Amino acid sequence: MLIDPIKGIEIENIGVFQSESVVEAIKPEDSTSLFIITGESRVTTVDLQTGAVTHAELAHDENSSLGQIGTFDATSDGARLFVGFIRDDEGRRGFVVNEIRVDDTIFWHVLAVIEPDDLPMHFAISENGQRLYTVSPFENSIAIYDITDLHLTAYRTSVARLLRGS
Repeated sequence: MLIDPIKGIEIENIGVFQSESVVEAIKPEDSTSLFIITGESRVTTVDLQTGAVTHAELAHDENSSLGQIGTFDATSDGARLFVGFIRDDEGRRGFVVNEIRVDDTIFWHVLAVIEPDDLPMHFAISENGQRLYTVSPFENSIAIYDITDLHLTAYRTSVARLLRGS
């Protein structure tokens, strides 16, 4: 558990409203880093123990932009960031993610690019850090990826009907 020394509050995963500068921030559970992503596809890393601040530009296609809130996550150790991008020419622009880029947070290399068949609106890493879940409300589907090799391991459609008990 990390405590903000100024405000005295526990620092955990933080989501903020999208603005011109900050899109979202996250503090992975087993990491001492706070990652802040901005609308310019830039990640600012704050080491919460030393106060050191570094910046990195996220590689992405020129015709894409960052996804909305809920399209940014990290492994619990903070070693990898998962960032959703939206193609600017997409018909549902602003609502779905066309690709999820996985970045190494030491050297800021793109480790992988996941291009889901059913475009998700949100995604999240499981609590145990072994799976990536993507949720597509337009297709009523959930896809599950293995974090180790980033391959699709399970896929389920008609999820909304199952949840309503139909």
